[in-house]
Amino acid sequence: MKAEAKFIEVDIQSLQLDDINPRLPERLKGATDKEVLNWMLSDATLIDLMASISENGFFSGEPIIVISNNDNYTVIEGNRRLAAIKLLANPGLAIISPKAVEYLSIEAKEKRNIPKKIWVYLVKERNEVENYLAFRHVTGVKQWHVISKARYLNYLYQQKPNKTESIYKALAKEIGSKAPYVRRLLIGYKAFEIIQSRKYFNIPDLDEESFDISLITDAITMHSAIAEFMGIDMESEAPFENINLAKLKEVTEWLYQKLSNGKTRVGENRNLRVLNKVIQNNSARDLFISGEKNLKEAAELTDLADENIRMYLTRSLQNILEAQKIVHRSTSPDKNDKKVADEIIDSADIISRYISKKIREREIF
Repeated sequence: MKAEAKFIEVDIQSLQLDDINPRLPERLKGATDKEVLNWMLSDATLIDLMASISENGFFSGEPIIVISNNDNYTVIEGNRRLAAIKLLANPGLAIISPKAVEYLSIEAKEKRNIPKKIWVYLVKERNEVENYLAFRHVTGVKQWHVISKARYLNYLYQQKPNKTESIYKALAKEIGSKAPYVRRLLIGYKAFEIIQSRKYFNIPDLDEESFDISLITDAITMHSAIAEFMGIDMESEAPFENINLAKLKEVTEWLYQKLSNGKTRVGENRNLRVLNKVIQNNSARDLFISGEKNLKEAAELTDLADENIRMYLTRSLQNILEAQKIVHRSTSPDKNDKKVADEIIDSADIISRYISKKIREREIF
């Protein structure tokens, strides 16, 4: 008979941090509590949590969830709270920010705000709360960083027997999300796993903790030409089946390898749209790949300028029409307003004449 989940009061010393916590980088899987604690201390918000406990005591309104581990218990929800208590109780564990931890520990002990026992919610198996954790941390109020979300979704995905398109809908339903979002995160995580398995293609200073997974995820899932360039088929149930690792390496370098100016060849996420256009144009793509032109220069060889002009003209027209609707309400216009309106007319005339010229040239040929 399956044991029921229940609340129990346990000694803090019998609680262990979860070394397969989705938030932990791969290098810390199987690490000691001390190693995990100091990794957590690299996030300044843990100090903030410790300060709150030191000042106000431990808030038990949100239960810490545990599973039995021989004579101890492993925390599967609430690791940050447990880490804060452990460090307050034993500040000597802190290698990172030792002075701050020591100060908060002294303060907490003076106020008697370090609990020796706490109430926890004991479950028999992890899978009893998997969907709850996903709902809370992937789509809910306590969201993890993107790479942690993706890792946990991948863990849930691997538990499913049939890896078909319907699995995204099933996972989405279980965690209160939408299938496209789930598929997007899983595809991004698969790309990350491949890059990680190749040791980040030896890109200097790139590791899991500095890796912005949203860049490669957006590149693949939102920009079809970039995905096709790498041999990733987004229409397939197995998108990575025919991936070109050499081209994945190129794209990874464009996205993550820092130049002498501290920036990458692509730069910000919004420039992925430009890269997508460059890849679609053979001449622009070849010149960008060879390094003869940077992304902005290569983009000038594409029709991106036409797209931008259309976008700017549409926005300008919308703004002008809004101004036209209320111009009759103006009570104190000045000469500068008239000047701006005249400059708009002049600029519009220049643009109109240039576009007319290009249209005529195209019709002749």
